[in-house]
Amino acid sequence: MELLNITNQPFSGNSIEDYQFHTYQPNISGTLDYNDETRIPIQDLDAYTAPCNSYLYIEGKLTQEDGSATTKLEFINNAIAFLFREIRYEMNGIVIDSVRNVGLVSTLKNYLSYNENESVFMQNAGWFPKKKTSTSEKIIADVNGNFNVCIPLKLLVGFFEDFRKLIINMRQELVLIRNSNDVDSVTSIDDTQKPKITINKLFWKVPHVTLSISEQLRINKITNRNVELPIKFRSWELIEYPSLPTSNRHTWPVKTSTKVETPRHVIIAFQKDRKGKITSDMSKFDNCDLKKY
Repeated sequence: MELLNITNQPFSGNSIEDYQFHTYQPNISGTLDYNDETRIPIQDLDAYTAPCNSYLYIEGKLTQEDGSATTKLEFINNAIAFLFREIRYEMNGIVIDSVRNVGLVSTLKNYLSYNENESVFMQNAGWFPKKKTSTSEKIIADVNGNFNVCIPLKLLVGFFEDFRKLIINMRQELVLIRNSNDVDSVTSIDDTQKPKITINKLFWKVPHVTLSISEQLRINKITNRNVELPIKFRSWELIEYPSLPTSNRHTWPVKTSTKVETPRHVIIAFQKDRKGKITSDMSKFDNCDLKKY
């Protein structure tokens, strides 16, 4: 019993002396336009980074296609994720994890992962899973269409959610590829609206950790011995069936994987006539009156 361990020394948590967020910007400055690929590198190999707690800071503006302001367009839940077709995380030029169709994958996964209290905490990331009940809720843009969000990367990529350790002696890079349009990020009752979302600022905020001398020596011994450090995480993958037959029965063959990549969880969801429709909310899923036989 703890009460009887009278000779034990008290615990003193001084292994970490400092914890600061550093800002990293894309290689090429300017707006992230449609289909553009943006790379945000971390070149400092001596830094002790904690990418699991990193986040994206994005500033932009929602307007109509011609640049004029509009009050008829509204962001959907997790709208900013729908701006990107793909997101990748690389170490030393090797792809560690990637997610395609970022909006659908992260929305479906996070619906099942976060409770109501956690969802409130994520509102600054544009996460509003409940239907809005007031004019101030579920709106991340002001009256002029300007918005800014801080999106923890654990909401978008499995690596950042699962791998909760420091990264050392590695060149890291975050790659973002923009979608070809912004229709799936917003909704409107007016089907003639043509949205345009301009990204003015895009930063990757990464924690840098300063360790105590004793911890630095311990980690240096590990790196000097060239010990292999496993990187274990669950990757998210979307397999989409674009159109279903009209028959009452259908068999959907899904590709097999190696033993290491065996699916741990399978989520099945359906959408009906939502993609590319400004009057439909892409963050919602449909029942479709399916029955199990």
